[in-house]
Amino acid sequence: MSRQALWLGGVSLVLIVAVVMLGFWLRTDPSSSAPESSAAASDMTMSASSMPPASTVVVPSTEARSDVALPPVPDVAMVDAVESLRQARLNGDASAPAVVRSPERELPTAAELADPEAYQRYEARQNERMYRSFVSAADSEIPKLQEQVAKGKAAGLSPEQIAEGEEKLRRIEAMRNQLMSDHPELNRPATP
Repeated sequence: MSRQALWLGGVSLVLIVAVVMLGFWLRTDPSSSAPESSAAASDMTMSASSMPPASTVVVPSTEARSDVALPPVPDVAMVDAVESLRQARLNGDASAPAVVRSPERELPTAAELADPEAYQRYEARQNERMYRSFVSAADSEIPKLQEQVAKGKAAGLSPEQIAEGEEKLRRIEAMRNQLMSDHPELNRPATP
C-alpha cells in the first residue's frame, strides 16, 4: 500500500470517529444527568467554559407529536412500489438495457511483447477491432433510433424529448462517419 493510501485511510478513520463522537455528544440527554432534588440543582453552577457553544445544532425529538396532523399515506402506492421491486428482482427491469458481454480480449504473445514493432501491430489490430465493433453497433442502432424518433413524433412527445433523441442519433452518426473517414481500413472486410 502506498503512503498516500495509508494517510487517506488514517484521515478517514479519524473523521469517522469524530462524527460518531459528535453524534453521541448531541444525543446525550441532559435530564438523565440532572440531580434528583431541586436543592442539589440550585447548588450547581455551570461555568461559561463548560456550556455548549451557542451554535449547537438542535436535534429534533424522536417522540411523536400529537398536535401535528400527519398527511395520510396512500397504501396503494406503497403496495405498488413493493410489488414493482419484487417483480424487478425476479424478472429484471424491462426498461434496462440488455447486458452485453464483450468477447475475450486477445492478449499479446511473448514475441509481440518483446518486439516494439510487433506490439504496435498488436495495438493496431486491437484498435481496429474496437472501431469495427462501434461501426457495427452504430449500423444496427441507427435505424432503430430513427424509428424511435419517428414514433416519438407521432406519439406527441415533448420537443425536448424529440430533440434529445435526434441529438443522440446525430452524434452516433457523426462518430461513425468520423471513424470511417479516419480509418479507411474499416471500409474493407475484417481480416482474422
